[in-house]
Amino acid sequence: MKINKSLIAISCTVLLMTPAFFSCNQTKESTAHYNDLFFDNLSGEVKKTEETSYQIDNTGKTGTADSCCNSITEYDDKGYRSRQFNKDINGNEKNGQTYISRYNDGKPKEIHFTQNGKLTSTLSGSLDHTGKYGDTRIYDAAGKLEFYYSGITVNDYGKIILMKKFTPDSILQETIINNYTKQIWVGGLIKDNNGKEIFSTTIQLNEKMDPVLVTEIVMTDSLPDITTTRCTYNLYDRTGNWIERNETDEKGTTLKTLKRKITYKNK
Repeated sequence: MKINKSLIAISCTVLLMTPAFFSCNQTKESTAHYNDLFFDNLSGEVKKTEETSYQIDNTGKTGTADSCCNSITEYDDKGYRSRQFNKDINGNEKNGQTYISRYNDGKPKEIHFTQNGKLTSTLSGSLDHTGKYGDTRIYDAAGKLEFYYSGITVNDYGKIILMKKFTPDSILQETIINNYTKQIWVGGLIKDNNGKEIFSTTIQLNEKMDPVLVTEIVMTDSLPDITTTRCTYNLYDRTGNWIERNETDEKGTTLKTLKRKITYKNK
């Protein structure tokens, strides 16, 4: 069976964004609160990060910036993500997500997703009577329910380690599993409605808890399509956050240089 890669892309986006979505502590009667700077492995009072990838020429030197896309993340005064979006070299926004509201303890309540500046979908998170996440629903731009997540389980840091995706008429589509090393997301997997694994990501970290090896596997016609990326960090700023890294493939060929500009509060 041929996998619908557009469907996987949507699922993988949710898988990748869950570390940001549900960033509050589990109701395990712990008083600890963690913001998104903690989960994004950022030190200091960060206000914004902007990542730009640069092409590598045939001599191995860093060339021009890619035409698309810069990845920008903005944080509020409490260190929670307020907005994430990509823009092209001309400054045009391509896609993004805006955190519209949160519950009192920081859990996201509503998130808007956009494409080329237009609303495409809305995430609406609910809480059960204990304060833990209930069902999380995804609506299209017209307000029609597209699908929802249920059976959400979190770890000691309040990060989602298991959730199931259902159609509006409650038919299971996928099961999503996330893995963590302490508070840092180190990959996960997606299973289809028959329990067959269709996508997985595995991330190895260095001593600074930054990714050094990323392996992605997409199952296509029952065959694995494996992509391996190795990250080497060239520069860190005075706060200890990386600001430049190279990414190479499994053969050691440099794919790109990624530079990160970090804006701190009151600077």
